[in-house]
Amino acid sequence: MNPAGEQKISLNEQAYREINELIISLQLAPGSQVDERSLAERLEIGRTPIREALFRLAAEGLVEAIPKRGFFVKPVTLDDIRALFEAMIFLERDAVFLAARRVTNERVDRLREVHAALQQAMEDRDYLQVTLENSRFHRLVYDAAENRFFTSSLNHIQNQAQRLAYLSYSRDMEPNNLQSHFHRVIDDHTAIIELLAARDQKGIVQKITEHVQLFHSRVIRYMSPPLEHTELITLPGNIALKGTS
Repeated sequence: MNPAGEQKISLNEQAYREINELIISLQLAPGSQVDERSLAERLEIGRTPIREALFRLAAEGLVEAIPKRGFFVKPVTLDDIRALFEAMIFLERDAVFLAARRVTNERVDRLREVHAALQQAMEDRDYLQVTLENSRFHRLVYDAAENRFFTSSLNHIQNQAQRLAYLSYSRDMEPNNLQSHFHRVIDDHTAIIELLAARDQKGIVQKITEHVQLFHSRVIRYMSPPLEHTELITLPGNIALKGTS
């Protein structure tokens, strides 16, 4: 591939990552229109990579392309959140079951590296980096299942979940509560790594269930408007995701 082609790919990926981070961090607000020209000036990237990145984000469900009107950041509705967690709990449980059977030692080592980066981001109170590293951790777990259909579906869910994760961290007005939550996330991720390394399929399914419950409770508490009356999501094995924390 020629250098010009490599530069084009690099700019496309750069545009995608930077716009994605603007959406995750709510700097591009849900429901807002994306001004391609302003975005190109802000990111100092040409409009062609910007447009290609927006089409990629549209395919991932983060923006919507409306004919003759342009691109808009997709809002997050109560129905979206309900459907998101229903899909997440079922797919993650099955994916980790396979991952515990198929994970390689190299993937376990990579999970440990990302886990360390997540801990550092938490210590730094870099909420965007916490969100990105946490998502990277889960995507590595999905990859370990070695099933492209699970990976594709769960990556799509992660794309949607990142905004909720960032929101639940950045709006915290109780530092002790946030510190406690971070400790629980770290403990869960440590357990997930060790259960994968031990190829413990039953244990990893139980742990990922608890971990999704933790995320759900966090989102319920810090979403606006409040979601205290979100109905229960009933899980297999008589486990339920509670709608209140």
